[in-house]
Amino acid sequence: MKLWDFGRVKDGKVRIGDKIRHRVGLEDGSQVYSTLFRYEHNGARGHEIVLSTFGPENYRELCNLTFYMIDSPGACAQAAKFLSDRNVDILNSVSVSMTCGISMVWKMLVDLSYYGDSTQLTEDFAALRRTSPTALSKVEGLEISTSHISDRYTKGVSGPQSSKITAKALRKVSRSPSPIKDESFPIPKDYLDQLEGVTEGTPVMMVGDVDSWVLSMSFLPDDCLIVEMSFEIPDKPGAIFRATEALAAQNVNLLAVSSRVLVYGQKMTLDLVADLSQAGDLDKVCEAILA
Repeated sequence: MKLWDFGRVKDGKVRIGDKIRHRVGLEDGSQVYSTLFRYEHNGARGHEIVLSTFGPENYRELCNLTFYMIDSPGACAQAAKFLSDRNVDILNSVSVSMTCGISMVWKMLVDLSYYGDSTQLTEDFAALRRTSPTALSKVEGLEISTSHISDRYTKGVSGPQSSKITAKALRKVSRSPSPIKDESFPIPKDYLDQLEGVTEGTPVMMVGDVDSWVLSMSFLPDDCLIVEMSFEIPDKPGAIFRATEALAAQNVNLLAVSSRVLVYGQKMTLDLVADLSQAGDLDKVCEAILA
């Protein structure tokens, strides 16, 4: 999902744009927790701040839960009552009717802090369906798994295998949150002391992760030249390769890539955010892609 934005450091703060702030729940008055990471590769360094409204004490109790339901009046109420009766707090969620009048799926992030563990919740669900079928007559099934928000806080961005890129947490999650005020995140002073090269006006790239409900802030070089580009390309194998290869030949550094099919097997859009500071003329770059 395309969810990115850009800003600058101003007076030790970073303003969070509307399109990200609303989606990941970083509204004014929110108390957010953060971790500062440093990444290194071949002598180059970069920094990232990870933000979330969920505190470290919640990590083990936050779970991803999915209800499978019959799409009829009262289905969501039955699912919500099942959780409410067990003091399970529904946090962020979305429900979608897969087939109108027949099936529905409700995906949510839940907090089990006041209940127990996910295994017990699954057992309770099965027991209630056996002993009181009417209580869950419109709820067909439940799936639950541990949230991986804690991985994002403790490991940073890391692949499943060993990497040439090293990630180190310079400042781990503090139990003292920072307030979002005037739509901005105040960078803690101890973070600023660690952010080499980050000064007034430094560009910041923000990426929202709605699966983990976190916001990533990374700091860009002061001389970067950021542009957004959108292309319509054929929907066929190799089309994205040829576009990105053409950009690489022009020394264009891609920061974000999003593709979306318009007509299956015929055409698609390719949306890009790129740094052209080391590239040539923008018109020539576009000509190279469309050639």
